[in-house]
Amino acid sequence: MKILIIGADGQVGKHLYSSAAKDGDFIVVGTYRNPKNSKSPALLYLDLTKPPTIKKAFDLAVPEIVILCSAMTHVDNCERDKELAWKINVEGVRYVAENCKTFNCRLVFFSSEYVFDGEKGPYSENDDTNPISVYGKTKLEGEKIVLAVKDSLIIRTTVVYSYEPESKNFLMQVLRKGALKEKMSIVNDQYSNPTNAAELANFTLELIKLKKSGIYNVVGKDLMSRYEFALKICEIFDLNPALIAPERTANLDQMAKRPLKAGLKTDKIFLELNKIPSGAESSLKSIKRAL
Repeated sequence: MKILIIGADGQVGKHLYSSAAKDGDFIVVGTYRNPKNSKSPALLYLDLTKPPTIKKAFDLAVPEIVILCSAMTHVDNCERDKELAWKINVEGVRYVAENCKTFNCRLVFFSSEYVFDGEKGPYSENDDTNPISVYGKTKLEGEKIVLAVKDSLIIRTTVVYSYEPESKNFLMQVLRKGALKEKMSIVNDQYSNPTNAAELANFTLELIKLKKSGIYNVVGKDLMSRYEFALKICEIFDLNPALIAPERTANLDQMAKRPLKAGLKTDKIFLELNKIPSGAESSLKSIKRAL
């Protein structure tokens, strides 16, 4: 199968590209948007705000499956620049979907727990959506576009983390500040399922191989607050937990509303795959062993 990974220079995209490239069932082409990755001969340039670059990538890759990892994910920046968020997360998705229809290829799309309001989580794939932020609204619109593509697959996930020194994912934020012995205020009233990026990539490829379509939640098995997750990181990586102070979301004065009681249920993937991604402790220990 020929796969085009849009956003192969991002956190999830890197793991997808690496895993798929090692798998004999796939021929992989990836794209980048960040100029610092322009020297990589293995990646094609693609910017979701520039339709000609999307068309060119399709023409060169001639994919059977497209995995769309790229998005504007900074929740507060989406509030600050609604027009750009819509341009990337909705119109960009529309351009990709149109090319998928032209090339008659499947589309795999990553969405978020932010399509829910966080009043009654954790949520199943069939629960009613009600996004409360610009980011959440754009991801829901993206879902609607993707579902119009034949045999498309939507993967909802959240709090994706991995060990990447240059990354801003939650794990790396805690590790960097912990190493510098900087104090951190971490919210203790936002509940989600921390998800290992490598496991997310592997589950995604397995769902593709099984020709699954529709919506699937792929998240770590533990539902926990950001504060609890930060303490677990300190425990596993031998950082001082006294550096972590609990804080309420309401006190942070963030631009975008956050779903508080969120998280995603994994009953569906367990039923169909007989497994789910690991919990925070075992995943973090695995990451530490690999360092």
